[in-house]
Amino acid sequence: MTAHTPLSVASGKPYPVTEPPAGGPVSLDLFLGDAEFTIDGGGNPLLIRGHGVPLENKVRFQEKDTIGGKDVRVWHVSQQGDGFVAETVAAF
Repeated sequence: MTAHTPLSVASGKPYPVTEPPAGGPVSLDLFLGDAEFTIDGGGNPLLIRGHGVPLENKVRFQEKDTIGGKDVRVWHVSQQGDGFVAETVAAF
């Protein structure tokens, strides 16, 4: 049995979204439902796949493991200027 080890990201640090989900006008609505986007993980692109739901003025995005579909981490995605930022949050 092989395990997928997610890349390390800092909790609470805003990461710029370099490639938002495709399909439609550029807004937080792109992150709702099943989606994927790319962040700048400190010089390396990091693909985030999962499911987003609205949460006040942001999207709560549950990242899923690509191998088994298990929950990996929770992101809050928000609009910043002309783009988006994503930051991990503790979800208890």
